[in-house]
Amino acid sequence: MRAVPTYAKLQVVGPVTVLFAVLIAEAAALGLWLAPTSEILWQVNLEYFSVFQRSHYLLGPMIGLPLSQLILALSILLLAIYGLQTGRALALALSSNLSFVYTAFLIFVGVDTQSHSLTASLVDVALPSDPGGYLPIVLMLVSLISASLSHLYYLRRISGRP
Repeated sequence: MRAVPTYAKLQVVGPVTVLFAVLIAEAAALGLWLAPTSEILWQVNLEYFSVFQRSHYLLGPMIGLPLSQLILALSILLLAIYGLQTGRALALALSSNLSFVYTAFLIFVGVDTQSHSLTASLVDVALPSDPGGYLPIVLMLVSLISASLSHLYYLRRISGRP
């Protein structure tokens, strides 16, 4: 197989960032399970990683496995590593796009559970009200860059450039 160019290897940034965020969220949840009276862990879990908690409640029953988000993020990263090791650009592109889809799901879960205004107004702007609301947006931007690089890589290959 043909080797993947260096700029295409940056596609792994999205899956790595998503896995890192999920690992921290799961570690905070595990810490809360081990020390349920810790105020700091409650604050971290409820303020910063609340979107992962909400997505856990949606994904858990569908997948039926404990740590389903961690398994999902790890699978996406393993697909990226497979693509890098074998030089398969499609696996690398698929993993970067799946990390983008997962972060879009996180944003959807975060927006879907917020209260909605019934009136039209230019005063209410859809910005996160808690500090944890920015985490999915940061993950989305990193995953978007990663997915865009995969699209650029394929556009270069279609146009005949290496």
